[in-house]
Amino acid sequence: MEGLASGPAIEQRWKCKGSEIPIDHPAWVIEAYYIAQAVTGVILMLSPKKIILGGGVMHQKQLFPMIYAEVQSNLKGYVSTKELLTHIDEYIIPPGLGDNAGLCGALALGLKAARGI
Repeated sequence: MEGLASGPAIEQRWKCKGSEIPIDHPAWVIEAYYIAQAVTGVILMLSPKKIILGGGVMHQKQLFPMIYAEVQSNLKGYVSTKELLTHIDEYIIPPGLGDNAGLCGALALGLKAARGI
């Protein structure tokens, strides 16, 4: 994923930062495709209860609907749960803590370890 849909990969491919690419540019269709391929693989291999997509690229909110459609197309009903069929926007989500999710998670794990839990 890092080589396909990360900020540096987008910048290298399109010769500008993702934040400078218009929301209707074809670049986002390609990026949504790459991300959806990874998400589909995770769903099929691990069957997670929820998928959280964060990071700088995911600040491009127009990606989420494209990813939802691509994942549903990839699965073609093979996994037919209501989460994927009718509530995919509640299944594939941005992190609730935004860009602080990683930091807060690391802090929580550190506190847990310090307490011996």
